[in-house]
Amino acid sequence: MKKILLVCNAGMSSSILINKIKQAAEGRNIEVKVEASSNNGINDEIGKWDVCLVGPQIKYAVDSIQVTLKIPVEAVEPRTYAMADGEAALEQALRLYEKKDV
Repeated sequence: MKKILLVCNAGMSSSILINKIKQAAEGRNIEVKVEASSNNGINDEIGKWDVCLVGPQIKYAVDSIQVTLKIPVEAVEPRTYAMADGEAALEQALRLYEKKDV
């Protein structure tokens, strides 16, 4: 199972994208766990996730989140986030997953 954390400013606006990522993964028979967290709650997430996607509204925090979580972290493209494109977000997470052991 691939564990994907989605971090946004308050941890709420990402619920639609989370559901779309889950649907995309199900359609591809990929087992995933996807949850959201606020940037303020990031310390509670240490050691729980394989990769982290960050909402574009807080892309400035990517480096600090990566230092805290010690996993691959990238900001979601604004269009992917705005359109809740689960397929594109899943692809991005899978690319990050490939980097996690490098």
